[in-house]
Amino acid sequence: TPELCLSLGLAAKMPGIVEILVSSGKQIEAVNFSHAFGLVDKFPPVPLLKAYLKDAKKTSQGKSGISQNEVIAKELSALRAVIKCIEEHKP
Repeated sequence: TPELCLSLGLAAKMPGIVEILVSSGKQIEAVNFSHAFGLVDKFPPVPLLKAYLKDAKKTSQGKSGISQNEVIAKELSALRAVIKCIEEHKP
């Protein structure tokens, strides 16, 4: 998606889009866009990824009626997503 936005000439609107992604809990997508458009200084990835993990943990533990295994599976899924994001954007 970042490549499509770049090809459509939407680079000037990206800071606003990244802010919307962050505020709607889509921190990993925000990291992807910030890297694609050189906005890493304005939207540093480490705090975004930490917030993503914190939100994922809070969400998985806040649900009633799910087993401990399901909670662990959801948290592991979030960790895998963060690791994948880090691997994609490491220098």
